[in-house]
Amino acid sequence: MARISVERRRDLLVQAAFRVIADHGVEAATTRRISAEAEMSLASFHYAFASRDELLAELVARGTSDEFATITAPLTPPVAEPGGSSTSSDGSWTLPDDIGVLLKAGLMSYLDSVIADPGREAAMITLAQYARRTEGLEHFARRLYERYYEIAQASLEAAAAAMDLSWATDPKDLAPLVVAATDGLTLAYLNTGDREIAERIIDSTVAMLRGHVAAR
Repeated sequence: MARISVERRRDLLVQAAFRVIADHGVEAATTRRISAEAEMSLASFHYAFASRDELLAELVARGTSDEFATITAPLTPPVAEPGGSSTSSDGSWTLPDDIGVLLKAGLMSYLDSVIADPGREAAMITLAQYARRTEGLEHFARRLYERYYEIAQASLEAAAAAMDLSWATDPKDLAPLVVAATDGLTLAYLNTGDREIAERIIDSTVAMLRGHVAAR
């Protein structure tokens, strides 16, 4: 392989690891197999990562970081939803009329990412389950869900701040409910391929969250 930077090498190995885990499971994701998937030598793997565990930790960090960016992106760009405003006459973004529009936009953005790359989300689920039952790797599963809760909390806080509202229930307490909903819609889509069911889960989640918005 042509000489490439360590950062690019790490990125290629991460992407290869996602594919191997999605297709064959974590047990099959050996350093040799991941290196072959990335079209690298085993020596190149160890030049980029000290160990397989370090790569798995990077998968958790990369996967959750990407999910955070996906969910929060619609909180500031234009949001086009029936019944809500999107842009003003000069083309600048104006807030929608209902925080539910922002919440739904974030969850729909996440769903679109699952549909675009189902293997990636399948790999994250597989990694969490493998870590949970593997001695010495339990912290990966715990950290994964701690990070999911942080993402959900930050997203709820950002939506409320954008709308100049506050939550009657602490976003930290709402976060696990949001994560349970995203877990549910992810599994529903991965197992059925039915977008309509996933969207119904989103609508129910948004309706639930609206009930926790503090009165003005």
